This record gives sequence, structure tokens and C-alpha cells, in this order.
Amino acid sequence: MQFEVGDKVVYPTHGIGVIEGVLVRRMGGQEIHFYQLRLAETKSVVMVPTQNTEVVGIRRIVSPPEAQELLFHLQKPCHELDVVQREWKSRFKENTEKMKTGLLGDVVDVLKVLSTINNQKSLSFREKKMYDRARRLVVSEIAAVEDTPEEQVEARIDGILLQA
Repeated sequence: MQFEVGDKVVYPTHGIGVIEGVLVRRMGGQEIHFYQLRLAETKSVVMVPTQNTEVVGIRRIVSPPEAQELLFHLQKPCHELDVVQREWKSRFKENTEKMKTGLLGDVVDVLKVLSTINNQKSLSFREKKMYDRARRLVVSEIAAVEDTPEEQVEARIDGILLQA
């Protein structure tokens, strides 16, 4: 996948970033092209070889219609009762795999399941951290898609999670 300077992208588990440049470095006698990506949350810079974007999972942010569809999905009651009722360790492993994909739909699924559990009982420490991370990733991407302050999106998502 090709990106241009200024494109907003998602780096799995790290969140939204902006392509600041395409740089060429000589390594081992070869010229390697890198995307210089500034992560929005930490303001840190990451260099990703242009030929590795798919392996790393870097993708464009979702479209506005996709974002609305995912928010609608988040509002629906959780039907994954088998996941909710499973022991936290197996659930954590499955949710970790979903988080690694970097796909917003997978992150929304994790947020939805963990929110359902959290409304019934306390999450384990590791699941609480994952819940917070999933929530953060969803909020930041929806805010970027809608060009809306994160605080507004955060309040909307929290309202959805309380009702679901």
C-alpha cells in the first residue's frame, strides 16, 4: 500500500499517525525507502520500510461510513456470550490477537466484549489495560475520521458503552 506525505494512517496497537516524509537510507549496500510516521498520541517518530507496511499492518484510517457502521455495531448488545463466559486467560489471548490486527472492527469487538464483562464484574488488571487501550484506539480513530475533538467522541462512546 502506498502512502503520501500528510496521509493519516493507523499503526496497529499504537494508533493514529501522520506520514511526515519518505526517506531513503543506505543499509548493507542497499537503498531502502522508509515512511517517517509521527504518532499522534506520543508524538514519537517511527520509521517503517515502505515495502513492510502490509506486514506491519499500517493502514489508512476508516472512511466516515465505515466509522458510523462500527459505532452502530458497538451499540448492539454483545452476542458473544461464549467469549464473555470464558476464563479470562483464554479471552485475553483471543482479544490480544484481535488487537494486533490493527483493524478498527476487531478493536471495536474487543472493546464491546470487555465493556460487557466490565458491566457484569470487575475486569482483571490485564483486561482493564486492554479495555483502556481499545477504548483509546477507537476514540482516536473516530475523532480523526470525523475531525472532531477526542473529548466529544470519548463522551459519545462512553454513552454507547453504558447503554449496550
